[in-house]
Amino acid sequence: MPYKILKNWIESEKKEGAPNPCQAVLSTVSSDNTPHSRVVAIREINEKGLLFFTQRNTRKVTEIKENPKANLTFWLELKQKQIIIEGLVESISEKENEEYWSTYPKEAQIRFSAYAPTSSQPISSKEILEAKKQEINLQYKDSRIPVDPLYCGFRLKPNRFAFYAYQTPELSDTFEYIKDSNSWTKRVLSP
Repeated sequence: MPYKILKNWIESEKKEGAPNPCQAVLSTVSSDNTPHSRVVAIREINEKGLLFFTQRNTRKVTEIKENPKANLTFWLELKQKQIIIEGLVESISEKENEEYWSTYPKEAQIRFSAYAPTSSQPISSKEILEAKKQEINLQYKDSRIPVDPLYCGFRLKPNRFAFYAYQTPELSDTFEYIKDSNSWTKRVLSP
């Protein structure tokens, strides 16, 4: 049930004209308990969880490996709705990584392969990345680009969904779903 509500809210936001309603803020915590948040593109939402991809050598991957508890926050500005999803993050299989990689447009594969080795690290200029893009483009001009070794997917498996529908001047609608064993329990919350 909470997955269906999430999908409906995202679809409604998209119909209103939002360009990227399937992006969420991923929050993790480092080993010294420092919170860290950044926006990730959610590639798939289903009963298995919420799927996103990143680079293996990033801070978020290190934090997920140290502490797999994380949350995703969607802010649907046009409809004034927010969804917070808490759960555990798991790596997907190499086979799944390869399958998703093959669905990306070649330009996206080139872009990823150009920046992934230096993601979140200081560089002298963006031109280094542009040159790397051109190099990869030439190298694979007439062939398929293999899966980048730094490409990896993760799935957040929720144990809690919190839905907030802001209403002004009325009281906002707020409710949550908590997972107990294999079922979801809904509770209405005070805003």
